[in-house]
Amino acid sequence: MSDNSAKRSKPPRGSSAAPDHIMLSIRGDAKTGMAVTWRTDETAAPGYLLLRPEWGGERETVRFDAVTRRFESDIDVSLIHTAAAEGLTPGARYFYTVGDDACRSAEFSFETEPESLTHYRFIVIADQQNSTPFATPEYAPVRRMLGKAFERCPDARFILTLGDNVSNGQNELQWNGLFHGLRGFCERVPLMMATGNHDNRGYRVYDSEETQSGKFYLEHADFFDAQFEEAYPKNGPEGYTTENYSFDYGDAHFTILGINEFAKIADWAVQDMAASDKTWKLGVFHFPVFPIMPEGVSGQCLEGLSERLDAAKPDVMFAGHEHSFARSYPIRGYQMFDRPSQGTVHYILGNSGENIFTSNADKVWYYNFYPQEERNCMYAVVDVTPERLTVSAYLDDGRAVDEFSIDKSRDEIYPPLVAPVYHRMRMAYKGALVELCARDISARRVDGTFFVPFAVCAQAVGAEVVKEPGRVTIDLYGVRAVFAEGSDSALKNGAEEKLSHPVFRGDKGELYVAADDLAAVFGLRWVYAERNNFIDFDYPEEDYPRSVQPAGDGGTAEAPARHAAFGGIRAPGVNPAPASADEA
Repeated sequence: MSDNSAKRSKPPRGSSAAPDHIMLSIRGDAKTGMAVTWRTDETAAPGYLLLRPEWGGERETVRFDAVTRRFESDIDVSLIHTAAAEGLTPGARYFYTVGDDACRSAEFSFETEPESLTHYRFIVIADQQNSTPFATPEYAPVRRMLGKAFERCPDARFILTLGDNVSNGQNELQWNGLFHGLRGFCERVPLMMATGNHDNRGYRVYDSEETQSGKFYLEHADFFDAQFEEAYPKNGPEGYTTENYSFDYGDAHFTILGINEFAKIADWAVQDMAASDKTWKLGVFHFPVFPIMPEGVSGQCLEGLSERLDAAKPDVMFAGHEHSFARSYPIRGYQMFDRPSQGTVHYILGNSGENIFTSNADKVWYYNFYPQEERNCMYAVVDVTPERLTVSAYLDDGRAVDEFSIDKSRDEIYPPLVAPVYHRMRMAYKGALVELCARDISARRVDGTFFVPFAVCAQAVGAEVVKEPGRVTIDLYGVRAVFAEGSDSALKNGAEEKLSHPVFRGDKGELYVAADDLAAVFGLRWVYAERNNFIDFDYPEEDYPRSVQPAGDGGTAEAPARHAAFGGIRAPGVNPAPASADEA
């Protein structure tokens, strides 16, 4: 024991000789094995699991020794024990206790996956984090919601989380709160967690609600890794296991992605899904590739994440982060389709912890959208058979938010949907269609080059636009650019910049600029959805592009906020933005 740890007093809900934080997980063949993880203080001896089958007596009890690791957090020193039971009988119920010779837990039970399983269900939750009260964060909302979820789905085989399991993953008070809230659930069904940006987050000074400072985000979720290193399969990309892993259950393969090194983990996902012969391929990535936050960064800005996930061809890609609900058309290559074989359904689950986030918006990619701005919780139940996958989302008061099914044999989605195909090329900004101000105004493709009346887009998102005879000035993301009719150059912050094509006058007298030139001038990305006939612009950071109202009477103008909901994790080549108080 270190000198520092010896001087510490135990925090509320701190570790003791009695096992707590008891959690089941799948780390191998779910038919014949189960992992059990628990926590004790340093006075406990190396732990072990005692397991007996439902049909046997005490003489059938088997012992499995745990791997025991020391975990020194910001407030406590503990031992984390994980025992892997192997050689079990498929479809059997087992009773178990954990601990050492001196102190053992109560008895719990679990059931292994049956042989030739043709039908099962599991529960999905997202963003259940909570940070109050400070010393004992209260995870009662997710606890109440899970009670309702298991009433609806008592035979659920496991719980799948979509990240942001806690509010500050690098402060152990949070994990103590989570496991206090999950008591009675994660001891009887496996808890399969994905990480989110809050799981990587912490405060260097975290003494009370009033003295939190030095917020930071880590490349690795260190406290997550320390607690669950032995709980999950070690089959992720080198250097990024624990946060990235995959597992099978029934006829489905699950690929769980962490939130850093986007290209590396997405390349691993392609290989991982390609190696599976399961009927259903289901992915989890905390950040939506197609966001519903107005300022959200899409996959085209994140190291080619969209293209890589397209190559993996998951049936459904689950996401959280945005605390509201949305379900997409099947998408591949930024194009929306009608049939499930043509693309991936991107599924953003609302939050499971009464965490209101009030600025989400419907986007062109989504068939169904629900802004979860009531103080409630949402969960999903997934029903899996060899022919059909059904996902149903509910609020904790019982209201149904959405339900859809993918039928593999018929290659159909129910209820039926038809992705939009626009007659004239529509414009979108970060996935939001430019509507009223673009009435009768469309983008154009001339000899393979895309041209856009960008002043209309810029006005729609709040940029400062000044239209004068023969020219337009656009002030966007700190770049003030002047485009003149007939000119093949622009003024960018007062300096001349060459354009690839001259500016010309088009619909309703608007000035059209080549999309590539706009990208170069303002630092934008763009993509054209050929099948649906729209062009979408994005900016590789979550700045708000609105202009500033000048102050009057000696007042001070408010600068546009910078959201940075990726928590300092950003698209390559851009600087981190300070997070706002509204952070997801």
